[in-house]
Amino acid sequence: MRTICAAAAEVVRARPDMPTDRTQQAPSDTSHFLFPAEWHAIAAVCDDAHTGLLFMRNGIITRVNNVLAELLGVDAAQLVGRPVAAILAGAGPDISIANRNPTHPATSGQTVCLTGRDGHPIEFDVTASQFDNMSDAAGTAWILHPAAHMGGGSSHMFQAQEIIDLLPDPVLICAGDSTIRYASPAFSRLHGGPDNGLDQSRLLDLAHPEDRSRLEQTFGALAGSVEATLALRLRGQDGRWRQYTGHARALGRGDAGAVLVALHDVTEQAQELQGAAADRKRQLHYLNRLLRLAQQPHPQADSALKVILKAAAKALGAHRCGYWETGPEPSASHCVMAYDEVRQNLVTEASEATEAAGAMNAQGTDALHPLLRQVLNDGQALVVTDVDQDPRTALACEYFHTASVKAVMIVPVRGAGEGAGLLMLSQLQTPRAWRKDEAEFAIQCAGLIALVFEEAARAREKTQPHRHAHQDSLTGLPNRQFLFERAADIFPRMAANSTSLAAFFIDLDGLKHVNDALGHAIGDELLKAVALRLKNIVRKDDVLARLGGDEFMLLAQNLNDMRIAEDIAQQVVDAMNAPFSLRGHELQVSVSVGIALYPFDGGDIDTLMKKADIALYHAKSGGRNRYQMFSPRQSGRVSKQSVLEGELRRAIRERELQHYYQPQIDLRTGKVRCVEALLRWHHPRQGLLLPAAFLPLAERSGLIQTISKWVMNDACDQLAAWHDKGLERFNIAINLAAGQLADNNLASVLEEALDRTGVTPAQLEWEVQENTVMQHEAMDTSLLDRMVEMQVALSIDDFGTGYSNLGYLRRYPVRKVKIDRSLIHSLPDEGDGRAITDAIIMMAQPLGLDVVAEGVETPQQMEYLRARGCHIAQGFYFTQPLTADQFETWLIRH
Repeated sequence: MRTICAAAAEVVRARPDMPTDRTQQAPSDTSHFLFPAEWHAIAAVCDDAHTGLLFMRNGIITRVNNVLAELLGVDAAQLVGRPVAAILAGAGPDISIANRNPTHPATSGQTVCLTGRDGHPIEFDVTASQFDNMSDAAGTAWILHPAAHMGGGSSHMFQAQEIIDLLPDPVLICAGDSTIRYASPAFSRLHGGPDNGLDQSRLLDLAHPEDRSRLEQTFGALAGSVEATLALRLRGQDGRWRQYTGHARALGRGDAGAVLVALHDVTEQAQELQGAAADRKRQLHYLNRLLRLAQQPHPQADSALKVILKAAAKALGAHRCGYWETGPEPSASHCVMAYDEVRQNLVTEASEATEAAGAMNAQGTDALHPLLRQVLNDGQALVVTDVDQDPRTALACEYFHTASVKAVMIVPVRGAGEGAGLLMLSQLQTPRAWRKDEAEFAIQCAGLIALVFEEAARAREKTQPHRHAHQDSLTGLPNRQFLFERAADIFPRMAANSTSLAAFFIDLDGLKHVNDALGHAIGDELLKAVALRLKNIVRKDDVLARLGGDEFMLLAQNLNDMRIAEDIAQQVVDAMNAPFSLRGHELQVSVSVGIALYPFDGGDIDTLMKKADIALYHAKSGGRNRYQMFSPRQSGRVSKQSVLEGELRRAIRERELQHYYQPQIDLRTGKVRCVEALLRWHHPRQGLLLPAAFLPLAERSGLIQTISKWVMNDACDQLAAWHDKGLERFNIAINLAAGQLADNNLASVLEEALDRTGVTPAQLEWEVQENTVMQHEAMDTSLLDRMVEMQVALSIDDFGTGYSNLGYLRRYPVRKVKIDRSLIHSLPDEGDGRAITDAIIMMAQPLGLDVVAEGVETPQQMEYLRARGCHIAQGFYFTQPLTADQFETWLIRH
């Protein structure tokens, strides 16, 4: 393919009225860059490359460009009309170039000397060409490059050509019949070059058949005008048609004149517009459908919500569309309903909908919770093209990665359940740039959801009196009356169908302590949060009711296997493991569950509730945070427990409680570091009872505060008595049960005991089991603050057997951790106990904590612990727990 200048020189016809000055500036756009007025399209290119241009006819100069005039130092108008020989420096071969016979075209690569203004010759490299298509064959064009400017290198002669070659859009020079005389590299890359047979092809023949008529009219119109716009399709090298727009400008007159064509590829834009048009048509279809839906009554929102979610997903081409509800804590965030376009299914069960929406585990939903709350608070739609690149979704990436979500739109649903609803549309695997019209459609769908919920709410208001009679006003759960009315329908039907049922009596552990420590407002918030977690567990046909206070009842129907009842009970217990975040307080509570089965334990609701309550009592007596199935033997035990409660009251009055003492030995010095005070009850008939046998009863009966006061005073009295006798100095450790830890008056009782006996707070340790700390975490921060102020240390008992959340080691004034005896028992043999023991010792040392090994019984165990850096031990190897007198004798001998 020839160069653009040579091609233009072959086909351009000079016009008498063509201006000689270059006044058009070259904008950055390709098509406008190539279309200054008339022949400046070529002259401008040559000007940019320091190239002179001279046109002559019969040896007479007809046109020159500004570059040549400036190089010669004369005005362009002074040269027009003069013989070219008049400016040639010398004669001979140079003159023959100007007067060459038309049948012998001039050749390029020669040099010519032109006379400048001062008479000095200026040497040029010349490219000469005659206008073969003109009737007057004596027309010639010279393209002149100053030899001195070129520096002797021939490559610089084509700087103008290089400019054209680098243009991103195709450029063509065509004859009047659209025959291509020049095609830029951009055109060749898209549609082929000379090797593909395009040389001397007509643009008209390359165009799409449907575009040829219009293109032919455009080229024909250029015979009488200067410029026209183009719109055509050309086939690419891949065989597919590509869409172009552009301009065509005539460079000469008549049908034989040259046409300069600049094209711009708009294939992608056209496809996007076509796609957007199809999307809007689809959106309009579904919008009309939703508008018809809005005109219908919807007393139940679920049916309308199904239609909206499916329509939104299909209208926007989203992979998933779900309606989410959220609340103050992460456990409240769940998908109520979801439509999966990939699987073509709609899921309405809360747990299944959450899974269908992509939250495969609790951690994923927890990660999404802050983002949902933020969108609700902002009140604006969140539109994200790529969740991995947008900082607003950084904290929720765990959810998005689990769900394979790459792009998302989240729109708040105003007015839905106190503003707690959101519409979420998801795109999987690949990013997606959501258009403005798509975001607006999603907002319209969210508005329609809000409208449906408002209409459903008005329908519910009509039945409000009946609903209030059957609903708990605090939690929104069914109340006791509703439970008994439903039971009246359920039990006759179950008897007829021979089906089974489980009754779960659920009691919240520690609500009283929350109310006492933080107030009833926080206690009410806790009850609502607990109710919400329980609602997320129950199945569709189950009945969950609040009986009052901290008690709930769950009736689970249609149990094919009674083991399912235990699975449900374990879910209830596990649901409370995560802390509750309420008004700036982080509360850790648990539940105890009693279970009674129909028809084995009773045939009516009253009997089942009574049996489940008995099982609940035993669950609490066994340590709480657990469930217990009813057994007939438990009924007798309840009677015994009532008698035992009366005896405990007498034991406090008759001073039947007693402390036993067991020392903790420093393995480096052999001295007593601390003495643990162990509470015992000398029962007149049952003998020596351990705390597990009576402290749960004391907590349930309200006697725990009285026992706590006796424990504090007796321990301080005994330590002061030993010091008065001159025995070696050591601390005393007092065991605290769960109920004692949450006692508001405990710190005051201790202060009074210390003041009375003269024992310093630094000599006192409170010993608490690890699971007790976790269950009552942050329940009474005032007590812990007082401990810090008084410098009373905290010792964690049975360390390594509980939740092992090490965060409390920093929050609380922990001085000592005690390795549970179950881990020490197998030492020094290899096994899990040895590995856990080593890990606890290694963990505690950098934290500055003392480590006590409980249950040391052999010298091998002691030596192993000493070698591992455990410096304190306690156990039968040294002595069993002793009375005060026995311990004093042992201490003297020791």
